[in-house]
Amino acid sequence: MIIISNQLIASLPLIIIGFTILILLISISWQRNHFFIALSTIIGLVLSLLSLLFVSKVSEIDVMSLLSIDSYSIFYTILVIISSLSTCIFSYTWLNNFLDHKEEFYILVLVSTLGGIVLSSTNNFATLFIGIELLSLPLFGLIGYNFHRKLSLEASVKYTILSAIASSFLLFGIALLYANSGTLSFLLIRKIIISDVIKEPLFLVGFGMLITSLGFKLSLVPFHLWTPDVYQGSPISITSFLSTASKISIFSVIMRLFFYIPIIDSMAIKNSLIIISFMSIIFGNIMALFQKNIKRLLGYSSITHVGYLLISIITSKIHNLSLETSEIYVVSYLISNLGIFGVISLISNDNDMDTDSIDHYRGLFWSDPFLSTVMTIMMLSLAGIPITLGFIGKFYVILLSITTHLWFLIGGIIISSTIGLYYYLKIILSFYYRNSKENNNSKLINFTISNSWSLIAVKIILSITAFLTILLGVFPQPLMNLIKVVHVMI
Repeated sequence: MIIISNQLIASLPLIIIGFTILILLISISWQRNHFFIALSTIIGLVLSLLSLLFVSKVSEIDVMSLLSIDSYSIFYTILVIISSLSTCIFSYTWLNNFLDHKEEFYILVLVSTLGGIVLSSTNNFATLFIGIELLSLPLFGLIGYNFHRKLSLEASVKYTILSAIASSFLLFGIALLYANSGTLSFLLIRKIIISDVIKEPLFLVGFGMLITSLGFKLSLVPFHLWTPDVYQGSPISITSFLSTASKISIFSVIMRLFFYIPIIDSMAIKNSLIIISFMSIIFGNIMALFQKNIKRLLGYSSITHVGYLLISIITSKIHNLSLETSEIYVVSYLISNLGIFGVISLISNDNDMDTDSIDHYRGLFWSDPFLSTVMTIMMLSLAGIPITLGFIGKFYVILLSITTHLWFLIGGIIISSTIGLYYYLKIILSFYYRNSKENNNSKLINFTISNSWSLIAVKIILSITAFLTILLGVFPQPLMNLIKVVHVMI
């Protein structure tokens, strides 16, 4: 009875979000009210976030042998919920001016969040597949939510087709691993596995197909081709969700998978991941150099940052340092992206593609000093400049690479950082460029009663992200102490 009670408490975030989805469905069928639906969604996400306080007291428990609730899963669940909460807040003003069917947007976000939480806690290939499908299927609709725009519809079709192919690879890869091991549990595979099994062709092919599918979801090179087009065509809040919640939750399950199953002992897998990481780090920043659209630029930039994160998976045998590196970098990446996309959501109008142009942000400081300051801090963090959290994250990545003698990747990081610094600083300098002509940045969203609360909420989020980026960049000890708690995981 106590075990069942503890499992229910451990499942509280999933239960609360599921209950919120049910409330939204009933509310929409009864009477459409955008403000009520948005408020209910935010309350549900906040309650699920607060419920983690109770979950932390019964952590280190398995729910039906399918989900592992521990400090690691709680950490990543917090990040996923924060990202989803920010997405809903960023979306409100845009949806307020949307033509129709505003309310369904929040249901899709919540279902996708549900998938992200499942992925953060999964220790079984069955729940891994369910979590990825729960995460991905709502994204088909969210990416094409503004279907009146040709680019949005095109992005949705591209993502749907390619995601379906990636899911096929995932399912086939899981089938091959099951045929070889006779179980879907990460832990049981770890117990029965021996070094000879890792070298078996069936096992390697299965894991290779798994990496192909998850590489697509993370937009790693060479599975990245969908990224710039989908980022450009999606509503800005969904671009934010794709860049943060989606990638963070998938990365969390890959990290757990590689810690449980020592597949990195296979030189074929390890060398493949090193090449993928190097290509992602270099290619992402090189392509970002030539972009005139800020969404496409951030899409290519995300490829590079996931390439950095992949290093912590390659070096997963160094347990504590690789965990600490990945978690610090993930937090840095999340905060920076939320700050940038928050600024863009205030400035851009998703019905006007011209506002996605980098030139649109020229002279931003002279029309809105607050937004330009926040954007500057976030860009410097992504570039890895000292006194920002991004610098701490990149420092850990380099330290991890040196410790494991990955000199090939260190060279890639140095080259990539130099390229990234160039285009990030180029964008930052344009914020302070004084244009003699009237700048379009003065035409920000009108501060009306209907969307005033969301504008205030967005500015609060921006203030918090900017403050944390500088504070943790100067004094990262609180974050490091939090990370040490997460190390209880495995």
